[in-house]
Amino acid sequence: MKRSLCLVTISMLLALTTAASAQQADPLQYNPQVYARMVDASSPETIAPGTKITVHNWTRYKNYFPFFIQLGFQGQQHFRIIDSPEYAIEVGPTEVYPPPEAFRKDTEKYAGQTRLVPDAATGGLNWVGYKAGTPFPNPAEPDKAAKIVYNAWAGYYQPFVLHEVSDNWLTDRFNNVFYEYTDNAFYRVGHLSDPPYPMNAPDAPGGLIVNRFIEMVPEQAKYTTALEVETQDAAHLTEDYVFLPSLRRSLRLSSAARCSPILGTDFVADDSDWKPAFFRPELIGEKKVLVPIFSQEKIAYTRGALEGYVGGDLKPGQAFPGWPKAEYHKWQVRKAYVVNLKAGPVLGRGYCYSERIFFVDPESWRTLYAENYDRNGKLYHIILSTVAPMMYQGQRTIQPRSYLGAMGWDFQNDHATSSMGYDITIDQDVPAQYRYPGVYTPAGLAQVMK
Repeated sequence: MKRSLCLVTISMLLALTTAASAQQADPLQYNPQVYARMVDASSPETIAPGTKITVHNWTRYKNYFPFFIQLGFQGQQHFRIIDSPEYAIEVGPTEVYPPPEAFRKDTEKYAGQTRLVPDAATGGLNWVGYKAGTPFPNPAEPDKAAKIVYNAWAGYYQPFVLHEVSDNWLTDRFNNVFYEYTDNAFYRVGHLSDPPYPMNAPDAPGGLIVNRFIEMVPEQAKYTTALEVETQDAAHLTEDYVFLPSLRRSLRLSSAARCSPILGTDFVADDSDWKPAFFRPELIGEKKVLVPIFSQEKIAYTRGALEGYVGGDLKPGQAFPGWPKAEYHKWQVRKAYVVNLKAGPVLGRGYCYSERIFFVDPESWRTLYAENYDRNGKLYHIILSTVAPMMYQGQRTIQPRSYLGAMGWDFQNDHATSSMGYDITIDQDVPAQYRYPGVYTPAGLAQVMK
């Protein structure tokens, strides 16, 4: 009897040990050491312009890459980097892209006025005293991580309205490609630094940022519209609406829809409209990271830029759909704050992500990469937005809110969504139907089909 009991105990211990080892060996499992090993921003180590990185020498530079690119180079996942000139990485010089003058002046004028205070409803931190510009241009303790997150949420330059269209291709695990064409408008209706527009739009009181996406192709979904309305209160969940052309009416979605896909893509609502007070950010460190910048500026933000991305020809069978091709991109070594946004208790255990690793550029406060892990701590959704410099208000700058390429990769279900934005217009150059008062409110959805 004792011998049988002993054998059962040993068997159970072996099973538990095997299960634990399997979990530890899971290549997608969250590992904080991946980020800790990245090159510190204070290190003299760097990569010389002109360096080419391929599958043959990538390990020499692995600590300049976020986790998903390291996995791509390892070649064991569905999305993988292959031995091809298209997938090579060429390093270029690191450039400076200052925001427009009005935004810089507002940052200087209002610096030091914004404070973070405890919020009883969320248990997180809310902001008070913010006017315009970057609220925390030189984030420091206490609450340094939260200050960085607020800068990344709303402390970057954005015009009153930016309009573009996008070609999107959705790739499933069998490498089938589905085409989608959307009409996109992005509004900043509060805390604005974009004269002659007022700091706060009078017809959107309390509003901050509004995103509107109209599906135009495929035909059966034409005019289906997603509207995201973010308020200035960081402790107020984003309001999500959808206009259904079959009903000719709009519906307000449940707050639980924050984890639902946008127009059937691999982007969920909370990828773009998360609210800082609901998270407990942790600063991992300030690191050096390689970032792709579209270098063919003559065709940037035109439909010709599609050729700059693997799969932009809408052909199936790509190893890493949406990957920025070497011929069209130079990768820059840029400093980035690496922050983990951990969901607070109000979002609950049902929230879609357990760890959210944001790489935030302290020059533009643009989120360079976002690596999102599921509830069980496994790598799930990856977000990369590529941009190109553009001439705006007399200077060469970057528009953080626009995107030339926006890629969403689902590492668990082997799905990918790649979106290429083009035909950008800003403010007074935007067609009139996107500028009339109230178009950025739920009531404005009634005008979609007119």
